[in-house]
Amino acid sequence: MGALLLDPAQRFTCQQCGRCCRRWEIALTPGEVKAYRQAKVERYFREREGSPEGAESDPFDPLPGGYATIRKREDGACGFLSLENRCRIHEELGADRKPLTCRLFPIRFHPAEGAPVLTASFSCPTIVKNEGTLLTAQSREIATLRKAWGREYPERERPVELLAGRRLAPEALATLRQVLREMLDRPGPEGRPDLRANVLRMARYVEDVSRHRVMRLPPPRFAEYLELTGRYAAKSEQPLAARRPSALGRLLFRGFLFAVVAAREQLEDGRGSGLRLDLRWRLLRLLAHAHGVGPGLPSLDRAAVRRARLDLQRPEVHGLAWHYLRATVQTLGTGRRPVLDELAVAVAFLNATEMLAAQHAARKGKTLVDAESFSEGLMEAVDLTHADTSAGRLLATLSGGVESLYLFANGQTQ
Repeated sequence: MGALLLDPAQRFTCQQCGRCCRRWEIALTPGEVKAYRQAKVERYFREREGSPEGAESDPFDPLPGGYATIRKREDGACGFLSLENRCRIHEELGADRKPLTCRLFPIRFHPAEGAPVLTASFSCPTIVKNEGTLLTAQSREIATLRKAWGREYPERERPVELLAGRRLAPEALATLRQVLREMLDRPGPEGRPDLRANVLRMARYVEDVSRHRVMRLPPPRFAEYLELTGRYAAKSEQPLAARRPSALGRLLFRGFLFAVVAAREQLEDGRGSGLRLDLRWRLLRLLAHAHGVGPGLPSLDRAAVRRARLDLQRPEVHGLAWHYLRATVQTLGTGRRPVLDELAVAVAFLNATEMLAAQHAARKGKTLVDAESFSEGLMEAVDLTHADTSAGRLLATLSGGVESLYLFANGQTQ
C-alpha cells in the first residue's frame, strides 16, 4: 500500500460521546456476524434504552453475501450501546472485536490514484473541535485499520480528475492544494484570515482554471498554468470585485438544504424501509418551506434562522470554520468525485451549516451564533454524507459548483 495522504493538523481521540452509535447503520462482515453469534452477544443487546439486557429477537438484520447490520433499538441507538455510552461488545470481547465499521469511524480511506487519502468525518464532535492526539501520531493504529478495511471492503483505485473527463496528475493536484491553502490562509484586516474574502479568491481561481480554453491545454502546459496563475492569485494585493451568486446557484442551494434536512428527517423518523405517508407529507412540506413557501417545521424554520446572526470573524466560530475548510483543502483528491466538485460540495455543507447553526442559536434565545450552535449545525449538515439516501448521489449537482463558493463569499444563505 502506498503512502497515505491526510490532514497533518487533524487530531482525534474518542471522547465516548455516543453520537455515532445513535445515527447510522452499523455494517458487519460475515466473519463478524459468525463470531458474534458464537460469542452469544445477544446477551448484551437492549431492545429499549432502559430495558434489561437480552435481545427479544435476532439483533442482526441480514444483508446479501452474509453481511448484516446491527438492529437499532426503539430510540434509534445501537442495541449494544450501554447507559454509560459504552459499546457492550467492546466491554465484553475487547476493543479489537468491535465492528470494523465502528473501529474505523470517524476516518475513511479513499484509494485514489497517486496517493490514497484519509479523511475525517465532521459528523464527529471531536473532529469538529480538533481535540486529542494528532492523526500523524497514530500511524500504527491507522495502518492496522487500513489493512483490515482493504481486506474486508476492497475498493478499486479511483482516478483523480479536476472536472469530469480531465485527469489531474499528482504533482498538479499537490500544487492545487497548496495554492488553495495559501488563499485560505491570507490574513484579513484583523490579522486572522477573512474566510469570505478568501473563499471569493478561491472561487475566482477555480472558475478560471476550469474554463474550456484552459482545460484543453496539454497536461504539462495545464500544470504550468495552474501553478503560475495560482501563485499570482494567492499573493496578489489587487482587490477582487464582488460577484453575486447566480439565481440558479441560489435555487440549487435550496435543493441542497432540503437534501440535508430531509436526510435527518428520515434518520430520526424510523427504522423501517420505505417512506410512510406521514413522512412523505412532512418531506413535501419541508421542500416547500426550503423554497420559501409554507410555514416552518421543527427541522427547518427560516423565520428562526433570521433571528440569529452568524459573525464568521467571531474567534470561536472562525476557528471552527477555518479548521473545516483547511481540512477540506488538505484532503482534496479522494477520487469520490472530481476535485472541484469535492470543493463545491464541502462549501455547500458550510452554507447549510450557516442556516442550521442560526436556527439552533435562535431556538436557544441567542442573537449570535456561538461555537456550540455552529458545531451542531456543521455536524447535522455533514451527516448527509453518511445517510443511506439517493440524494447523496446528487450532491455535486445540488451544490451548484463554483456557485456554492460565491454563495459563501457573499454570506447570502440566510
